[in-house]
Amino acid sequence: MQKRNRFAIAVACLAGAWCAFPGGANASSCPTVADPKGVKTKFPQQAERAELEQAGHKLALAENPLFKGLVQSGALPPVDQRLPAEPLVLLPYEECGKYGGTLRGLSRALESGTSEILSWRQVNLVRLSDDLTTLVPNVAKSWTWSDDRKSITFVLRKGHRWSDGKPFTTDDVMFYFEDIIKNKDLHPSTPSPWAAGGKPVEVEKIDDVTFKLTFAAPLPSLLHYLATGGSFFEVWAPKHYYTAYHIRYNPKADEEAKAAGAENWVKRFKQLWDKWKDAETINPAAVKRPTLESHILEVETNTQRRAFIANPYYFKVDSAGNQLPYIDRHNERFLEKEVGLLAVLNGEIDQKAQGLGLENYAVLKENEAKGAYRLTMPPGAAGDPIAFNITHTDPVLRQIFADVRWRQAMSLALNRAEMNETLWYGLGRPQQALPLGVPFVTDADRDYMIRHDPKKANQLLDEMGLKRGANNMRVRPDGKPLTLLWEYTTQFASPGYVQLVQGYWRAVGVEVNLKEITTALTRQKARAGDADINMEWDIPFEPNLISQVELYTPPYRGESPLFGAAWREWHSSKGAKGQEPPAWAKRLYQLEDEWSTIVPGSPRYMEIGREMVKLNLENMTIIGTVANLPGPTIVSRKLANVHDWTIQHYNYARTYPFRPDQWYYKQ
Repeated sequence: MQKRNRFAIAVACLAGAWCAFPGGANASSCPTVADPKGVKTKFPQQAERAELEQAGHKLALAENPLFKGLVQSGALPPVDQRLPAEPLVLLPYEECGKYGGTLRGLSRALESGTSEILSWRQVNLVRLSDDLTTLVPNVAKSWTWSDDRKSITFVLRKGHRWSDGKPFTTDDVMFYFEDIIKNKDLHPSTPSPWAAGGKPVEVEKIDDVTFKLTFAAPLPSLLHYLATGGSFFEVWAPKHYYTAYHIRYNPKADEEAKAAGAENWVKRFKQLWDKWKDAETINPAAVKRPTLESHILEVETNTQRRAFIANPYYFKVDSAGNQLPYIDRHNERFLEKEVGLLAVLNGEIDQKAQGLGLENYAVLKENEAKGAYRLTMPPGAAGDPIAFNITHTDPVLRQIFADVRWRQAMSLALNRAEMNETLWYGLGRPQQALPLGVPFVTDADRDYMIRHDPKKANQLLDEMGLKRGANNMRVRPDGKPLTLLWEYTTQFASPGYVQLVQGYWRAVGVEVNLKEITTALTRQKARAGDADINMEWDIPFEPNLISQVELYTPPYRGESPLFGAAWREWHSSKGAKGQEPPAWAKRLYQLEDEWSTIVPGSPRYMEIGREMVKLNLENMTIIGTVANLPGPTIVSRKLANVHDWTIQHYNYARTYPFRPDQWYYKQ
């Protein structure tokens, strides 16, 4: 029998009968986005408690019925002792909701397609509002920049608590920076973005709720990072939990790690803590790990599902004083793509977008009534990009792929118009792989080498000396058949997509063998540098590019590099390690270093943006197909307070700007 979170057992025993009860008695006086009742707030759709009460709306805190039995038994303090003194107040979209229910979700597998469900419960210092522009407070009550943008001071919420009831303070932030991020055993080099100006960030504790970050160079993009690409990570760790596993605090940590089956304390610590918060839930110990998220792990994770229950210490309330979240549980099932689609069509999934695929639009639309969901098509998707591994471990393939004529030929061989019609209903715009929604990309950039021109492609391959063999397919310089092994995952490409591309490349004499593998294995091969083709590139939108310019410089993705991981190491170590990159990549790194210090929208911002685009296009670093594709998104008709997505993408933190903690089920 799976081990249960002790709190979850108590809830199941004491509070099960309360789970479907409505919210607090203050619902009739609940200001909402639809009807704010005269309330004006500094930030859209949310307020601080004092701000709301100054507007004449006194908050009487109300208990989630899920916890009522625990409170009555004395196992849990009442709600006014669990919430911060300064809870964040959300104005629901339509109305104050009702408690109860299980939000049913779907992912491909552990560590595969899970970011959407993580976004249901995630938290960070700040977030983007649903206008996808405005930065709003979250765990942080406020922040203040220095004039030179080299330091920023955050103020947390007084009385905020971890899910186990222990105080959450700046000590947990200090532990994260000083004992995890800047610990050389855990991180031999300081990870992005915590080393601006070539030096690690300095962290100062001012008091229990105030801390200051100071950088060696201006970092005006930090908040954008925390609210977009960095929103799935956290800048704190529960010190009271992790010190038992850290050598600085526990001299026996190494000995205990080996007794637990780990090589040393570092290996064991990394099993328990991970930058990517979903990875932490895999270890059986995760049921005891405190969190600030809206829901906590209820039972040990397995390969079939993951289950969460509402956090009794969650720091938000609605505008009538009812503690959020409204929905009691999250249930995440792990299913292969085809089986998962059937679950959606059968009405077994309440919200899903990630990985549904535009190729399934017709069947999703046809089954709306049967599946009891509403289908919307927000923008944000793009046709799958392709990157040849320029730094391949095979020296012959490395020589071929590193020749820009190869990449140009492979781009010209693609029939993007046919791909658009066949795979994406003609809804996309054929174009190269480029940042989206930025002011410095032109139509000429989008159209660069996207024409279907197999004649020119053949000419370029001939110029490279890639002669055709007896079967009219090309051979390598060493005389062996030139055969690409394309190991792909359906998380990033459909079989129809890779088969079409296979046909286009075969038409110019390049043999391609296809093999479907898991997402985890594609990432493993990308890190090892022995994959012929990599595809996991999160096309950056402007807020992401502002804060994570490394998405547009080699290796383009840290966890699953497209190519050039050793180039990055060379740049980061100032030539002491890694492999010296070519001149064009060196120039991209120079621009990257400057980019993080400039003001978005400024003339220099535009200049750097244009040069980065030019360098990436002329070197055909990533081959694009189409852009401006809608992303099918289904929402159960039983869910309320759910507004239509205005964009559907990982780089906008999936559902998080649309506030899933105020979703609820209609009766």
